[in-house]
Amino acid sequence: MSEATATNNLQKTRSKLRWTTTVFFFISGVVTATWASRIPEMQQKFRLNDAEWGMVLFAMSIGLAAGLSVASWLVEKFSSPRMMTISGIIYLILLCLLAVSPTVLTLAITLFLFGVSRNITNLANNTNSVEVQRLYKKPVLARFHGIWSLACLAAAALGTLFINLNIEPFYHFLILAVASVLLILLFKRRTKRLQAVAPGRKPFFIKPDRYLFLLGLIALCGMMCEGVMFDWSVNYYVKVVNPDKAYVTAGYTAFIITMSAGRFVGDKLIEKLGPVRLLMINGIMITSGFYVVVMFPQVVAATLGFLLIGAGISIVVPLLFILAGRTDKMPANYAIASVTLIGYIGFLSGPLVVGSITEAYGMQVAFAVIGLVAAGISIIAWYMKKNALVV
Repeated sequence: MSEATATNNLQKTRSKLRWTTTVFFFISGVVTATWASRIPEMQQKFRLNDAEWGMVLFAMSIGLAAGLSVASWLVEKFSSPRMMTISGIIYLILLCLLAVSPTVLTLAITLFLFGVSRNITNLANNTNSVEVQRLYKKPVLARFHGIWSLACLAAAALGTLFINLNIEPFYHFLILAVASVLLILLFKRRTKRLQAVAPGRKPFFIKPDRYLFLLGLIALCGMMCEGVMFDWSVNYYVKVVNPDKAYVTAGYTAFIITMSAGRFVGDKLIEKLGPVRLLMINGIMITSGFYVVVMFPQVVAATLGFLLIGAGISIVVPLLFILAGRTDKMPANYAIASVTLIGYIGFLSGPLVVGSITEAYGMQVAFAVIGLVAAGISIIAWYMKKNALVV
């Protein structure tokens, strides 16, 4: 085989794998946002107040956290392409089961399994994306996360349409599931095992070393900020900015737009600046955004602050996955899971921290504290670079 033919075959192979991974990221985003779009109706169906409904939704958070170690083991044992297919289909089946859960208990159990399945799907997708990245000299990983965000926006719009057409959640979920399963079956043949699975016993969890622990701390800071934005940004506008009704979601919308856009330009920025330097810049942007919002609680200024936060948060997780995938101490799936597990502490605790501080000192003080947490991204990244800890 000539060198030109080998190069051409490599280009075709990696192009197919990249498109396949893109499709699976898109499906994951669609499922996530589809469920979110019908949450109010599900709450109304069971006639639960906000506190009771919050407890039910927490079952999914527990599933997300509990699923990480299981996900690592499954991906290591069966490979990321195979688990992308299997967990993707299970994820879609569970989505449909959520709509027909007869009791609060069965709904909570299904949400727990939904969370576990979501983590297996996400870990398989991200592990595969790291393996695809290794086939390219230039960064491509951030764009996968951009596709996920774009899928969320598309699914939210579709959900709004189905709601306006009075289509029940079950039929909404079923239509989406059938279309997605067809896509999975169409593209699964293009998947290829990129990394041989080592023989022997597969541990459920590998303790992260210093390098991965520091990446996990950065993930904790970033995910805490992201969780706060998803859960508290609209409340901040209502209670602090106090705009006209038409502008209540302006900050959240600005955050989502720049977070999505940032992921599509992220690969070029990574190539130009490098992942560690970009992490330091991202931390500064997020911190600056929070303090603009705190110091200038008017619509225009606060919206600009949320634009900064979204742009800063956009590629923190893709950057961390790139850096985690570089370690030679453990397989990529375990490395990503270790970083994500530490990060989830921030994602789950951030909204609770803001609620507690708000109750005692007010929401502006709470957002100022989260701004300090965001600064941790830059500080830890600088520390790792200074001490030559980056792989």
